[in-house]
Amino acid sequence: MTFLKLSKEVYISLTIIAIPLIISGFLMRPVHEEYIVRGDISPVSDIGVDGSVHFTYIYTGYIETYYDKLYVSFFYRDADFIPLDEEEFTMYTEYSDDMEEDYYKAESISNAVYATSLDDEYDLQERIDDILFESTGYYGDSLGLMVAIGLIEEMNQLDFSQNGSITIAGTGTLEYDETVGTIGGMRQKLLTAVENNVDIFFIPKDEATYGIFSNEREARHVVEEEGLDLNVVPVDTLAEAIDYLENY
Repeated sequence: MTFLKLSKEVYISLTIIAIPLIISGFLMRPVHEEYIVRGDISPVSDIGVDGSVHFTYIYTGYIETYYDKLYVSFFYRDADFIPLDEEEFTMYTEYSDDMEEDYYKAESISNAVYATSLDDEYDLQERIDDILFESTGYYGDSLGLMVAIGLIEEMNQLDFSQNGSITIAGTGTLEYDETVGTIGGMRQKLLTAVENNVDIFFIPKDEATYGIFSNEREARHVVEEEGLDLNVVPVDTLAEAIDYLENY
């Protein structure tokens, strides 16, 4: 009897020890995915541009274990996970994402400044540097379009928000030829816009180029799937966005 009793005690003890080990082993299993989570909208005035419009931003990164995935899912709303193959994951972790991000953001902001200013080149570079410094805490290059609209307001003493009666936001890079470039995180940005009662939300008009992979197609799908009440305005160029606002 004593032998059986000890065996049960040992069995129970081993079970108690094994359960957390099994759970830990599962949580530490490797999983290679990129995550995208919702951010917020910010007025361009927060980055030194005297305009009334807003840009949207998201948070993104990568996970290496199921524990990471559980953590992101618990602390962030509406997280999307994108599987990465071995090559993609290696590129994601070995190369400096910050350097690449800074390069494309600088390019988008530079294009916005050059497209909207008549100053000489020295003053332009100084302005670019100022906006880049003020936007240090924001991820990605998708603020270019909204920065350009804000700079047009500033340069011409305009207020497209009609004295704050409407909220204007959007997303899209600005290319050297003043076209609006495709971005990531469309779903999260649309949800953010609705959450902030945005009246006009600009997105890239890119369906003719990218088809089923375009921001336009994704935006229509998200609006329908989520039942969003949002005025989504696809634009191909900066001029097209300005024309829409001037006639709104």
